[in-house]
Amino acid sequence: MPAKTPPPKLSHLETGNDAPDTLSWGGFLTLKRHKVRNVFQEGGSSPWYWVESVHPPFHDAVVVVLYALPVGQEPLVVLRRGVRPSLTLRAQNDSLKKIDGGALSGITWELPAGGVEPGDLEPGGVGLKGRARLEAWEEAGLPVADDDLSPLGLPAFATPAFCNEKLHYLAAQVDPEAAQPPPGDGHPMEQGGEMAFVPLPEALAWCREGRIMDIKSELGLRRLAEFLAAKGRDAI
Repeated sequence: MPAKTPPPKLSHLETGNDAPDTLSWGGFLTLKRHKVRNVFQEGGSSPWYWVESVHPPFHDAVVVVLYALPVGQEPLVVLRRGVRPSLTLRAQNDSLKKIDGGALSGITWELPAGGVEPGDLEPGGVGLKGRARLEAWEEAGLPVADDDLSPLGLPAFATPAFCNEKLHYLAAQVDPEAAQPPPGDGHPMEQGGEMAFVPLPEALAWCREGRIMDIKSELGLRRLAEFLAAKGRDAI
């Protein structure tokens, strides 16, 4: 019986020389189409094929994990309550609505986060820490200095199947007494939002219960719990 030829092993993805086609622009997201092929370690490649990708108007995003360590109490973490229209729009699909057990409200709790503007990474720009500092004030009403912020694990992709946006997690310890009403960015979607200090074990329970449905927030909360546990502050 002839030996079976082993399947090829991936080496990398190659893009075509042509510029990607812009298929649509919706005012915020841009949809592009690219020609790519798989290149194999043994040599050779797959046929060329087309993929689509979604591009926001900014470079990556920061996820700001703000926490407080009150003496003799559980660690607190800052969460923001706001709207995500895509959750409500799921109800327009009857099958998805049935899976969800009814229409979602569109309101969810998340960690503060924001897009990294193109100018942030230019010479003289605020950088990743500066963007996190601005988002901490804008979304949580908390003053944070760049030196207060430190990376919380490596950056991660939220939706690598169709978007190249990378999430940069930055954490800072804050004083709840310093909190001010969050000024927001003026967009109507932020009206009616609120910020709260939530005990970290309770926030993790919200993830298990489906009250927090945002994967970037769950990852940030779990990273914070691991970070604090390593410092001797058990939060689970």
